[in-house]
Amino acid sequence: MKPALVISTLSLLVLAACGPATPEEAPAVEYRLVKTETVQSGPAASLIEVAGIGAFRDETRLSFKVGGVIERINVREGETVEKGQRLAALNKQDVNAAVSQASAGFEKAQRDLQRGKLLRDQEVISKVQLDNLETAAQAARAQLSQAQFASQTAEIQAQANGVVLKRFAQTGEVVSPGQPILLLGSKSSGFVMKASLADKQAVHIQLGAKAEVQFDALPGVKWPGKVIELSQAADPATGTYGVLVEVDTRAHENINLLSGMQGRTRIEPANFNGMRSYVPIEAVVEGDNKAAWIYTVQADNTVKRQTVAVAFIQADRIALIDALPEGTRVVSTGAAYLQDGETVKVQE
Repeated sequence: MKPALVISTLSLLVLAACGPATPEEAPAVEYRLVKTETVQSGPAASLIEVAGIGAFRDETRLSFKVGGVIERINVREGETVEKGQRLAALNKQDVNAAVSQASAGFEKAQRDLQRGKLLRDQEVISKVQLDNLETAAQAARAQLSQAQFASQTAEIQAQANGVVLKRFAQTGEVVSPGQPILLLGSKSSGFVMKASLADKQAVHIQLGAKAEVQFDALPGVKWPGKVIELSQAADPATGTYGVLVEVDTRAHENINLLSGMQGRTRIEPANFNGMRSYVPIEAVVEGDNKAAWIYTVQADNTVKRQTVAVAFIQADRIALIDALPEGTRVVSTGAAYLQDGETVKVQE
């Protein structure tokens, strides 16, 4: 009987080993990890961006009205000057000689006129001859005034507080009338950026339009500005329209802006106040300047492939013709590997 008991026990052990296994836990589903950005609202029109040159609004070339030898120039480039300050002068020997000559001519003409009046009263000369003497006296007066004015303009004075931007001549040089001697920038006139616009840009710009200014020498530094001048006629040589953007130097008072600095300005067009939806350019899976394909994230964390019409590209964002619902999330990182309807995990 004992052998039979052993066999039965072994059979039970074999049957137990062949029984149903304990159910294993199902493997966790791994969803693709993505980053998202919320659709932003922005201006309906693209900013007009053009290259420009910084300058004082009023930059004056100063010169002598008469020619001569420069006796002195009292300032150097970069020096600050005050209104009425004497900046340069000619040797006045020739100028004073011209004044003396004109004065003598005027005195002679006056004497001739007085003598002519007496002779006319005595009917020694005709009315025509007296009229000629009066004309000669007037001409002599004009020549004297011109010589005296030339004597005054043999000196150059600052017309406003400013800074000497350029010095074109040196002491002892012989200069002709009107030849530039100094270039003076008026600080009171303000600092501007001068730029040129194509006709398709100029028609969308208005006086007072807001702008932003940057200079190549100072990357990352921005100044607020506004349009203060806009040409209404094209330059015959270039066909472009000049624009002046006033730079608000108070934004960075510690930075010294120099005339001639290269930079760029971005100007708000007239229809800038409308609103459009903007998505990051990284969200685009495929597209061109007219249409783009993006993935939007639904409430259940599934993604939906959408085609959107492109209005324009502004920096690193795309403006859409048709607005997306407020709060829409788009996949900004990882979109290239997704399938329509796929469930994703959003990285916070």
